[in-house]
Amino acid sequence: MDVYAKRPLDPALDYFRANVWRWRGIHKFMSLACKDIYGNEIDNKMAYNEGAGIPEELVEDCADAMQDLFDKDFKSLEIWSPYPKEDHYADSYLVPTARLQDWINFVRNSGGFEVW
Repeated sequence: MDVYAKRPLDPALDYFRANVWRWRGIHKFMSLACKDIYGNEIDNKMAYNEGAGIPEELVEDCADAMQDLFDKDFKSLEIWSPYPKEDHYADSYLVPTARLQDWINFVRNSGGFEVW
């Protein structure tokens, strides 16, 4: 997935890329933290590369919610799977937690974004 910032605070951080396997984990993490902020419709659409994203007025709240979840439950992990270990595909979706922090930083900087 190619994610483009709409109004980045730092132009050097205007783009985020994750392959479809990693994107599922990043998207699941974001859903856990932020779905109540941006709603089910946006959440469902961000699973695909069709231009859905979070508008500028919601990115700060979403970044704060993700950072809170990260600090509380993920900071001590090196790698995370969004699916239970029993799931046949769990290892395919592993995401280094450093990558989750990169995502939080991108969202906070983005000024809104679109997933393509």
